[in-house]
Amino acid sequence: MRKKRIETIVKELIHPFLPNDREKLKLKCLVRKYGYELVVDSAYAGAEQYLVHDKQGQLNEKVVRNFFNQLGGIVYNKSLPPIEQEIRHINSVGKSTFPEDWDSRKGKILLHNYVTALKYSRDWQEKTILDDLRGDTLRYTRGSKNWSNWSEMMQAWIDYLYNSKKDSSTIEQSGTILPEGLFVKLPSNFCSICKQINASYENNLYDCTAVMMRRLLEDLLVLSYQNAEIENEIMANDGKYHVSLDSMIKNAVTNSKLALSCNTKNDMRHFKDLGNYSAHKIWYNCTKEDLEPHIHKYRVVIEELFYKSGIKK
Repeated sequence: MRKKRIETIVKELIHPFLPNDREKLKLKCLVRKYGYELVVDSAYAGAEQYLVHDKQGQLNEKVVRNFFNQLGGIVYNKSLPPIEQEIRHINSVGKSTFPEDWDSRKGKILLHNYVTALKYSRDWQEKTILDDLRGDTLRYTRGSKNWSNWSEMMQAWIDYLYNSKKDSSTIEQSGTILPEGLFVKLPSNFCSICKQINASYENNLYDCTAVMMRRLLEDLLVLSYQNAEIENEIMANDGKYHVSLDSMIKNAVTNSKLALSCNTKNDMRHFKDLGNYSAHKIWYNCTKEDLEPHIHKYRVVIEELFYKSGIKK
C-alpha cells in the first residue's frame, strides 16, 4: 500500500486549514533529516497535544500555527534515546507544574544523575529505568510541593542509591597516585591493585604503598613481555617461573622488541627498590617523603606499561 505524503497527513490533521509555504518546506526538511516514520509519528503526537478544538469542534488558525511551531521540537525529542525522552518529559512536567521557580537546567542534571545512580547501584537496564521514570519519578514530580521539595528529594534518592552500593569490600580512594580515569575500565584485578595503591598512600600506609607499587610494576612487565610474544626472555632456566624483577628490568632496559621509553627505563628500578626495602628490610620503613617526589614518574611508567601490556588500548 502506498504511503500518504506527510503533507497530506498534516492537511487532514489541521483541516480546514492548509500549511503555508514555509510550513510545507519545514515538513520536507524534517522528513529528509529524521525520516518519514518518525515525522508522521510526531505529527500525530503533536496533533493530540496542540490541536485543541473549541466547543464547536473547530480549530482556529492560532492553534494550527502553534502546532507547526512545536513540530520540530517534537520530532527532535522523539529522535532521542528513550531515557533521554523521559528525562525531558519529566523536566517539562516539572516546569509546567511549578512555572515560577522550576530550574530546568538543574532538573535535567538531577534526573541524569538519578539514572546514573540506578545503573550503578542496582544494575538496572533501560526497560526497568524507563518504568521507574514513567511511574514513581513522574508521579513524585507531579505531586511535589515546589522545586525545592522535588530537588532535595531527588538528591536524597541519588545519595541513598550510591550509599546502598557501598559495602565492606569497597576501596575508598581519591586517585592520589594513579588517577581513577587511568584504570577505571581495566580488568577488575588491576583496577583493585590501583585502588589499593591510592588508598594505602592516602591512609599513610607507606610500606603497603611501596609494596603494591612494586607488584603492579612487575605484573605489567610480565604482561608486556607476553603481549610482545617474547616471554621466553624472562623465564628462568627451568622454564617454569619468571626471573626476578631485577633481572627482568635489566632485560627490559636493552630489549628492542619491548621498546620502552627512556624515562621508563630509568625510573623502574627506583620503584622496584622501594618495594623491596618495604617488604624485606627489617630496619626500614617507607615514608611519605620517599614516595611523594616520585608520584608523577610512577604514573608515567605505569601508564606506558598499561599500553605495552595490552590491557589498555
